[in-house]
Amino acid sequence: MIAALDTFFLIFYTSEMCLKIIGLGFVLNKGAYLRDPWNVLDFTIVSTGLLSLVLSGSKINLSGMRSFRVLRPLKSITNIPGLKKLVVALMYSVKQLRDSFIVLYFFYLIFAIAGLQLFSGVFKKRCVEIETGMIN
Repeated sequence: MIAALDTFFLIFYTSEMCLKIIGLGFVLNKGAYLRDPWNVLDFTIVSTGLLSLVLSGSKINLSGMRSFRVLRPLKSITNIPGLKKLVVALMYSVKQLRDSFIVLYFFYLIFAIAGLQLFSGVFKKRCVEIETGMIN
């Protein structure tokens, strides 16, 4: 069921991509398909999906290609203008929040090191009986 749904959406997005390429041109025109960054993202997602579908019967390891399936929900961003504006604003805000993320990272690092020092060895050689839950 999920594989059939995956194939359906892949065919749907492939047909959408082909229609856009026919309408806009691929690369050479001024407003061509690959001149828009969102279309480049769509092209990458669809082409990796097609490549994994074509190579699924071969002995090539496709675990790296399958990780691009996570990006498929991003394809819907290009169809919803409000969501597209929200994602662009989020990307611009990440640049401005960089220093805050660095400070937060160091706090997490300090508390992780402190936690390792405080709890190191506490849970060593502790056995719990499954039936009773008693610690031996």
